[in-house]
Amino acid sequence: MRPPLRTYVLLLALLLLPAGLVAANEPAAPAQLPDSTARVFEQAVGIDPESVVSRIMTWYEQHMTYGAITVLMALESSFLPIPSEIVISPAAYLASDPESELNFFLVILFATIGSLIGALILYGLAAWVGRKALYRFADSHVGSFLMLDSDKIRHAEDVFRRHSKSSVCVGRFIAGIRMLISIPAGLARMNLAHFAFFTFIGSAVYNTAMAVIGYLLHGQADLIHRYSYELSVITLLVTALAVLVFAVRYLLLRLRSTKAYGLIGHPLGHSFSKRYFTAKFKREKINAQYKLYDMERIDGVQRIIRREKVRGLNVTIPYKEAIIPYCDELDDTAARIGAVNVLKITHLDGRTRIRGYNTDATGFEQSIRPHLRPHHTHALVLGTGGASKAVAYVLRRLGLAVTHVSRTAKPDALTYEALDRATIEAHTVIVNATPLGTFPRVDTCPPLPYEWLGDRHLLFDLVYNPAETLFLQKGKARGCDTVNGEQMLIGQAEAAWTIWNEEDDCPSVRG
Repeated sequence: MRPPLRTYVLLLALLLLPAGLVAANEPAAPAQLPDSTARVFEQAVGIDPESVVSRIMTWYEQHMTYGAITVLMALESSFLPIPSEIVISPAAYLASDPESELNFFLVILFATIGSLIGALILYGLAAWVGRKALYRFADSHVGSFLMLDSDKIRHAEDVFRRHSKSSVCVGRFIAGIRMLISIPAGLARMNLAHFAFFTFIGSAVYNTAMAVIGYLLHGQADLIHRYSYELSVITLLVTALAVLVFAVRYLLLRLRSTKAYGLIGHPLGHSFSKRYFTAKFKREKINAQYKLYDMERIDGVQRIIRREKVRGLNVTIPYKEAIIPYCDELDDTAARIGAVNVLKITHLDGRTRIRGYNTDATGFEQSIRPHLRPHHTHALVLGTGGASKAVAYVLRRLGLAVTHVSRTAKPDALTYEALDRATIEAHTVIVNATPLGTFPRVDTCPPLPYEWLGDRHLLFDLVYNPAETLFLQKGKARGCDTVNGEQMLIGQAEAAWTIWNEEDDCPSVRG
């Protein structure tokens, strides 16, 4: 992902700051400057940039101790998004003076210890409070002030899952990731010794590089002093520009009518909808965003709708049926199926209206119809949740007799233990509407007697990740025609997008 503009602006400001600090602290006589841009800046703003930077450097000289370095780096690595460059490089510059009480190597050591302490604090908090509370905090006003949000944490979790130990080490080199990478490590309960070791190594390498920059600047005092005034002006101007970028971005986000959509469910983990709609918005240049809302309780949907002002939500496991009481209206298909996977939300005159739809049926019909053959007359639907209801609705509408299969005995469903050879051979369409086989539990599958499957069978799995589940692999090994859930998801996603953007003129019933 390409870093936003503010990242570049802040990076430039941080790289220039040590030079400005060094320049303002040099004892040599100031150079005679022409009536240049620097003078115009001083006259226009009424601030002498050299005096400002000089006062900053005086503060550094008086307060920069090993204890201060440790505390500042601990804060930088845990709670506060302050750049470590404004701590390490100036401290190393001071340590390069023979009369300084600071030692160059001890500056690096205490900075690294501080980084490790901060990382361990964040690791412990993430492990203690858990994912739900952490995501809620990240999306709060305080989390926003600290430049956090649930999407950033979720992205950090994805990076951590793929790279684990290396991400903890290399993440210490990257501004913005340095603090975030401790969170997924804590959520995943990474081995504490491994976490501490790789964090220490990564921090030591990065802190050494920053300290070397500060140390080398001391040897360039004459050259830097020659342009001290200009460097001081540039430092302050770039810092002011960074603040301005933040302010403008904040105002634009407030003024722009960005459309908000999202997905509710639990657990969410890897989300097709998030990737699909984010790519769609970027490709079609749509001013919208799509967020994931991992909720352990369905009543949290009201808070999300009220706070986020979302225009539409997708609904997934386990809330496709539980969401119905929160709908003001249901469209005819959703009412017949008894499950909802799409909410269209309108905010008008201070009143919020929620209408429920089912596009699982649309997506499933589009994806299974091309694979049906004349001998496909009976179907087994594995599972009894909301998705299975949409599947059964479509299959019956297409003329198939449907039998549900459940783990527990139910009046309208068979158990897996009741599936004999005759039942399997008679039901030539089998649809997995359970989450079994979904990443990361790819070694699971419905407990069917697979040995009785044959080339007349069609196996359809609503799971899309992985592309070929163990259920489909076992079916393919017996010669079955197999289909995964990706095309169904694309179909239902596009149907949801159509619903979110159409006029409210479709038939509906009261929820």
